[in-house]
Amino acid sequence: MSTLSYPSDRFPAPPAVSIDVPDTWEAVSAPAVALAAKQIEVNADFTPNVIIRLGTRPENDQPADALMELRGSVDQRPQAEVGEIRAVQIGEQEFHRVDVSWLDPQFGTIRQIHAFASLPREDALQDFVHVTGSCGGAGVDADVPVVEQVIASTRITR
Repeated sequence: MSTLSYPSDRFPAPPAVSIDVPDTWEAVSAPAVALAAKQIEVNADFTPNVIIRLGTRPENDQPADALMELRGSVDQRPQAEVGEIRAVQIGEQEFHRVDVSWLDPQFGTIRQIHAFASLPREDALQDFVHVTGSCGGAGVDADVPVVEQVIASTRITR
């Protein structure tokens, strides 16, 4: 009988991810999210936040595949807009960024910044890091630069 274990060479742990947040933000826990933070002061209409999800994808998946999945979840929202995907450098890692927005009946305009990074592995998979920054409501225009700054601080290590 063989013993399999995680993490191991055959089943590696996901990469480590860190971000820098303003002193006015705090860490929060959320299901299926590796790391999350939000503004401490809760806005009446929408509180800005950043979440990071980690996973694996097939080695031949491209940023367009992730964009197609994102588009599928956003397109059904009222007045949805999905921007063009573009390569961006965040620290030492290449990411692909997509900006989306929609009109929420409760919060008004919601804007999200999605940044995807793929890290090749040796087992026909790639580690996948998905950073999402969200802001909305009356403070959306003021909150976007703060969310972008947090996303720009993303660091991935193995």
